[in-house]
Amino acid sequence: MTVNFTSSPAFRAETKAVTHSESCKCEHHVCAKCGQPMEDTYCDNKQEPKKKKGFFTKVKDGFIKVRKGFIDFGYVVAGAFKGAFFGAVTAAGVAGIAAARNIIKKAPKTLGTGGKILAGAAGIAVMGGTIFKSKLDANEAKSKLDHRWETGHNG
Repeated sequence: MTVNFTSSPAFRAETKAVTHSESCKCEHHVCAKCGQPMEDTYCDNKQEPKKKKGFFTKVKDGFIKVRKGFIDFGYVVAGAFKGAFFGAVTAAGVAGIAAARNIIKKAPKTLGTGGKILAGAAGIAVMGGTIFKSKLDANEAKSKLDHRWETGHNG
């Protein structure tokens, strides 16, 4: 039994009609590919002119940037202190539990290396979580500040 492939199907790429919405570069509202007039909505090169900021707007923006920096710094520092305290309490608790386990299971001895590592890891995890939460709180406070200055009301 022999199979012969004498006729192969011919594949041709279909040509599509160019529409104005498909990456058509426009110059002065005329399509560069086909020369037809175009609407403004399809113009990719359209750029709005930059508005110049006034003196008071620049001062206000600078003031807002400084306040955002202080908000960010304050929240993160407070979160670091709070995290250090809660991390130390957590580490002491984990170390105490490990020491109590040593006393109950074995003859009383000092805290082992595994208990110290576990206590340190728990303390660092609690501190990292607290700092992360304080950074999220700082972002929320900065967004409220932006909203207050953009809308002009304190509510």
